[in-house]
Parts: sequence; C-alpha cells; structure tokens
Amino acid sequence: MKLDRVIVVGNVNVDIIAGSIDRWPAWGTEVGVDSIEVRIGGQAANSAVVLSRLGFPVEIVTVAGDDFIGKGFKARFTELGIDVSDFELLKGRTPFSIAITHSSNERSFFSNESVMRSLDVDFVADRLRETKGAHILFCGINVLRGLHEDKLRSLMDVLKEDNTLYLDTGWPTNGWEYFRPKVSNLLSSVDWFLPNEAEFLSLMQLEYLEEAVQIYKSDYTSRALIKMGSRGSMLMGKDQCEFHHAEKTGDIVDTIGAGDAFNAGFISGLAGNGRIDIATAHAVAKDWIEGKYRTYITF
Repeated sequence: MKLDRVIVVGNVNVDIIAGSIDRWPAWGTEVGVDSIEVRIGGQAANSAVVLSRLGFPVEIVTVAGDDFIGKGFKARFTELGIDVSDFELLKGRTPFSIAITHSSNERSFFSNESVMRSLDVDFVADRLRETKGAHILFCGINVLRGLHEDKLRSLMDVLKEDNTLYLDTGWPTNGWEYFRPKVSNLLSSVDWFLPNEAEFLSLMQLEYLEEAVQIYKSDYTSRALIKMGSRGSMLMGKDQCEFHHAEKTGDIVDTIGAGDAFNAGFISGLAGNGRIDIATAHAVAKDWIEGKYRTYITF
C-alpha cells in the first residue's frame, strides 16, 4: 500500500521532565524527585518520530541551534528515516522545555524560544509553497512567534488547495487574550483542528464542551478532533459530533507528548488509507503513555 507523505512543521527542543511532586516547594528550598529525564521534545519532534515508526515517509520543517544538541537531534532524526532536508541548524542554542509533573499526572511547563524565533512564515513558505499531495501538520505555534503573523493564513489557504492541513496550536505562553484571534484566524484555512479539551474551551471562552462544540460548528468550516485524555476524544464537523472512548491504559510511564502521538496516529489513518480512524489514534497514544516510543527520543 502506498502511503502519502506527511510533513510536520513546528517546534523541536530539549525536554527536561522532573517529578512527580504533590505541591510546589517554597521559594529558596529544594525537593527530591524520583525521576529527571532529558530527551528530544517539542510537538513537531514527537509527531515526526511516531509517524516514522508507523512507517510513513515523513519530513520535518523546523530549526534548532548549531550546538551539539541540535546536531544530535538532526542525526537521530536521520537514523529514524525522517527527512531533514528542511531542518536548519542556526547559530545559537537549541531551545529547552522544562516539565514538572504532578502526582495526578498533570504537568506544568517552562520553555524558551531561542533560535525558534527564526521559524517564521517566510521560512515555511520557501520550503512548502510548491507542495502538493501531502498531509501537513502545523504544531507548536504557541511557542513560535514567527508563525503568529497574519500571512500564515494566506500560506495555509494556498497549501490547502492541494494538501490536507492539520493544526495543533498548543497552549499559549503569553495568554489566550493575545493568542485567541491568531488561532481563530486560521481555523477555516485548515482541514482539521486538533486541540485538547482545555485548549478548545479556552479558545471558545466557554466552560462547557457541548456549548463550545455548537458554536464552533456554526462559526468555522474546519473539522475538529478534541483530545480528552483518558476519557477519549470528540470528533466534530458541520453535521456530526461523535464521542470516542479511549482504551484503558496500563502502566502510565509518560503522558508528556501523548497528544502529539495521538495526532500522528490520527493522521496515519488519513494518510494511509484515506479513512478517519480514531481507534488507531487512541492506540498510538496509549503506546506512547505506556513507554513504547521512549527509546527513540531518549538521549
């Protein structure tokens, strides 16, 4: 079976993951944790790695620093069969993201942009403007200020004519008041919007999912698949709204990046056989949570 190529546009960074803790320590104090892990991270990196392991021809459009970390990322992606032709190493440092996990399995993040500020609309357009017949995932634009430019919509409109476009924005580091109009401006220029539930409700400025879904369906043309953690997901379009249960997860090894794995699993259905396959999306996310992809991203 011929698999459509997938292009992932977005952020890569070093992930430092520590935890778990029950509460934040007081300033000036120190606490011990059971685990501190350093690995390849970023929404684009996670999704590209999973897609490559699922057997898809995948390309990544991103930047990193020209330090030993960025060079190591590029080498690892090449080993995994990811096309790094449009992965640029720029003078400067590769970004970091620090995640502190809570005993409830929730987490908080601290991140910096560094050379990622150079990943702007012109950078992406120069590499993708002539692309046809691909599935293109834009992700992590919450930390990519260069992709907050209004002309991103114009680029997406052009790409959408001959490709299938997906968008997962991530949670904005500078608040929804600034980020909401940026995202809203893009939602009719993509085929699929892939937020989690908290992001979706914050975008719609509503407390209850049912009401937010109805307003979204009336205001935007893109279909959406809302990730709802262990509860499952909600698929919606103009004339449909379906809830899909997730299979119960076994040992929880890693929840950070599970949403990116879910996106990859979902895209694999459409890129592989042209079908919406929510079960595969949940299965891939479950595999990620149970640690089956860790060997590919751990230093």
